[in-house]
Amino acid sequence: MEEVKTNITLDIFRLSNLLSRYGAKMVTDVGLNSIQQWVILRTIINRGEISIGELKEEMLVTKQNMTGMIHRLQQSNLVTIFQDPEDKRRTRVKITEEGIRVYEQLKSLRNDFNAQTYHIYNDQEILVLSDLLGRMVEHLKEET
Repeated sequence: MEEVKTNITLDIFRLSNLLSRYGAKMVTDVGLNSIQQWVILRTIINRGEISIGELKEEMLVTKQNMTGMIHRLQQSNLVTIFQDPEDKRRTRVKITEEGIRVYEQLKSLRNDFNAQTYHIYNDQEILVLSDLLGRMVEHLKEET
């Protein structure tokens, strides 16, 4: 069983490399600089206004890294930052119209990629895979 677990881990590393290649191509096609920028835009769209601290936790990066990524997105007019009206120590982030436009372009590329990638699974297998990977992510987050 240890050999199977090792193979799974190595396959996940390989899969990560492959997904990074495809993801890098998709984000470049819409003018983003990194997959992390895509994840940030998606998180903001899904959550609405969000603090930099909450984004940092979601992305599993340091506050310094998150601040730099947000600054670059702001320079590209994809997000806007503002002081939290209830807590002046907190900085919040909101997506701009341009950010929504870029994200929508990326959504189309993502849908095409998903259709090509996941057609080897039926809907039930996709749900199981999603659950298993999500549980592993949560478990590993707790360990760090």
